[in-house]
Amino acid sequence: MNPTKIRFAILSIATANAFLLYLDRICMGAVVQSTSFQTELGLSKEATGDVLAGFFLAYALGQLPAGWMADRFGPRRMLVIYILCWSVFTAATGIAGGLLSLIVIRGLCGLAEAGAYPASALLMTRWFPFTQRARANSIIGFGGRVGNALALGLTATAIAYLGNWRTVLWIYGSIGVVLALLTQFVFRDHPSQHPWVNEAEKNLISEGQPPQVGRPKDSPWFGLLKHKGLWFFNVGALGMNVGWAFIITWLPTYLHEVRGLDKVTASSYVSIALACSLGGMLFGGWYCDTLTKRYGQKWGRRLPFLTGSALAASAYLLCPLLASPLAVAIACGAVAFATDSVNPAMWALAQDIGGRHVAATLAWSNMWGNFGASAVAKLIPFVIGTSLHFADWREIFWLCAFGFVVLGLTSLGIDVTKKLQTSGAEES
Repeated sequence: MNPTKIRFAILSIATANAFLLYLDRICMGAVVQSTSFQTELGLSKEATGDVLAGFFLAYALGQLPAGWMADRFGPRRMLVIYILCWSVFTAATGIAGGLLSLIVIRGLCGLAEAGAYPASALLMTRWFPFTQRARANSIIGFGGRVGNALALGLTATAIAYLGNWRTVLWIYGSIGVVLALLTQFVFRDHPSQHPWVNEAEKNLISEGQPPQVGRPKDSPWFGLLKHKGLWFFNVGALGMNVGWAFIITWLPTYLHEVRGLDKVTASSYVSIALACSLGGMLFGGWYCDTLTKRYGQKWGRRLPFLTGSALAASAYLLCPLLASPLAVAIACGAVAFATDSVNPAMWALAQDIGGRHVAATLAWSNMWGNFGASAVAKLIPFVIGTSLHFADWREIFWLCAFGFVVLGLTSLGIDVTKKLQTSGAEES
């Protein structure tokens, strides 16, 4: 009997969910710049920054509770709730009338989005064989990166065509409701619960890993706090995001103010850099699975961190030495490729360590990583304002390179064979 392929249907919908996740997250960058938004609300740059920052702060703080709920109540149920909630709040953004309502609604949207990736990681743990897990992770991450790449242009085009920013957000919210219903219809928490899955597919999925059907009743918090390897993981995630966030926050300013490009050309160069992340995400899944097969679980998970961090740090150190702005964009593209080549391994690491608390484990490190990304917004202007600032921004590139050095060094302290220790209580 040939195995059914329901796992690929679930992966496809999870990838579409990741695309929508980033579309609804990044679209506000185009919304706040639109003529219709500026005419109606006319927010200052500082106020606009408060709206955008409110989302990411809530997203970081929502990671742990959202991850725990996915473990405790099941990824299918919680994903449906998360998608519905963030879609409702995206649509509700379209009826906001001022700064306070925008900050509150976007903060709620950030809280709702926080559990999407941890819950998806838990699903991939249950629906794909161990030998294919990183590749499944990379495809979901690829969907998110495509949403990230298209969000600004797609939203700006839709606003121009429809003539109003509010209508676009209502449409995005409606798409989310449809995806939530599709998720409810197709997903199950485990292959054994799915009526469309035959025994051959169940056996294929369970090959090399114990079945995990029950939901944990115990708390993961003590286990997360005392797991030494996860603290190395957290510090590494923070360092990586310090380096990565420069590209999406300050690289356009650098290309404009230091390299003399106009703003449109600077933005297009940043898009070139970010496009490289798409290849990095797909490569990273294959790379991690291949290394794990060849070198075993411990080093197969570590090596993507080491090679990715080495490439990213080297590319950043080259940037001040390059004469051409395009060459800088290409070097930053190498950083983007290297960063996303690590991401599937980061998911796989949390899946290996987390046991029945995969979602909470990934959320724990995601929280620290997002704190690193949010810190860049304040850290870089602080460094630029010191007496040690160089006109070519070399110290900024050194700082970003150092973040990736931290990622590589901390990966040596992570042993995925050491599982999260909890009481082990569960329910069926």
